[in-house]
Amino acid sequence: GVEVRVTPTRTEIIIMATRTQNVLGEKGRRIRELTAVVQKRFDFAPGTVELYAEKVATRGLCAIAQAESLRCKLIGGLAVRRACYGVLRFIMESGAKGCEVVVSGKLRGQR
Repeated sequence: GVEVRVTPTRTEIIIMATRTQNVLGEKGRRIRELTAVVQKRFDFAPGTVELYAEKVATRGLCAIAQAESLRCKLIGGLAVRRACYGVLRFIMESGAKGCEVVVSGKLRGQR
């Protein structure tokens, strides 16, 4: 997810990610590149936009993270029902009261 905080002097963009190292890159290179791209694309003055990477507190309760996890499992060739049950189990173990997983479109058995 992304959170944007706008103040009169600067704009802070906080990127919520499960793997913050991928966002930061080696020695902070990728985050600097992202800052430059955002600054150029949205016409911010130099030094007025700052990007931060923040780790998702509980990955099991983050819908985006779990959808990405399910996507990776399905691309990896795991059976649809097995992948969904694995994700559902992880979510429930993380403390959720309930969850609904919807997979639609053509599945391998329908091809």
